[in-house]
Amino acid sequence: MKKLFLIFMIIPVIGCQTNQKPDKETVLKMINDDLNYPRTIDYEIFCSDPAHANKLLDLKLDEKRMVTIQKTQKLKDIGSPLISFTEAAQRYLIKPTEKERKLDIQKVKIAEETISDIKLGNSSESNGKTTIPVTYTVTCTNITPFSALMKRDLSKTITRSATLLFIDRKWKLMKP
Repeated sequence: MKKLFLIFMIIPVIGCQTNQKPDKETVLKMINDDLNYPRTIDYEIFCSDPAHANKLLDLKLDEKRMVTIQKTQKLKDIGSPLISFTEAAQRYLIKPTEKERKLDIQKVKIAEETISDIKLGNSSESNGKTTIPVTYTVTCTNITPFSALMKRDLSKTITRSATLLFIDRKWKLMKP
């Protein structure tokens, strides 16, 4: 009777230790959680810096009514912000920290990176560990008018890779 009891206890334990390949939804959740997707791409604008003011002028963000730029300053105004943001730009602004506020730095949203596709490779085993290569595609969405500040072409997708490792009876994402 004891042997029969032990057999019935061992079978469920072995069944729980399966390293069956996870589905795409599970992998997507792991990537989103572990690598913080979707994530916001931002850009720091130094509002008192003439070089930043010139860059915004060159990109015509003042003509797009996103910013107002003070083109001349009196001697007493040196060091005060040259750049201010219009009402139209408010939804793209990221609330500054106290330190950023003191330094006249304003972060603006450029776009949002999201995962658009996942491909799971074939599992392999070495040194008693099972791994699965994962390839995922990152797409930029919600692209803002401030995207002109970035040199990167946000319309192009980026392909990245990671590895799933079966350890402690569950799949874990090995960060790239």
